Amino acid sequence: MWTINDFPTYGMVSSWSTHGKLACLYCIDNNKAFTLTNRGTASFFYCYRCFLPPNHMYRKNRKDLFVGRVEKDVAPSRLSGEKLHDVVLEYGDIVFGLQSGKQKFSSFGLTHNWVKRSIFWELFYWKTNLLHHNLDIMHIEKNMFENIFNTVWM
Repeated sequence: MWTINDFPTYGMVSSWSTHGKLACLYCIDNNKAFTLTNRGTASFFYCYRCFLPPNHMYRKNRKDLFVGRVEKDVAPSRLSGEKLHDVVLEYGDIVFGLQSGKQKFSSFGLTHNWVKRSIFWELFYWKTNLLHHNLDIMHIEKNMFENIFNTVWM
């Protein structure tokens, strides 16, 4: 089986920090995230176009929100469950609970966003899953609506 979560819970359950340019556990550093000039935050606004079919009209569209670029790249290859399991094992264990403090694995935020080793990797079938964590769109939409509404209303 797999988990179904909204985005913040996805980060907690997968043990992958969903902040910054390495927010996607499957793309890792093969994404096109960029930092906004004035805010300094990561943006994934144009990243989705590489997942569209090669002849899709949004790949060729230069004028509507796409900053004059035609998307020619293919989608990044995903790590298989076995490869992801091997990567997780490379980092070893990290202390859980109140004694953990603010431990971080080396090169955190540069090549990976692992914050701990999830207990799910102890399950014998977890590394053979095609998909480990699903995102619950209904709750993500609700959270986005509430954030926008509260920003405008307050």
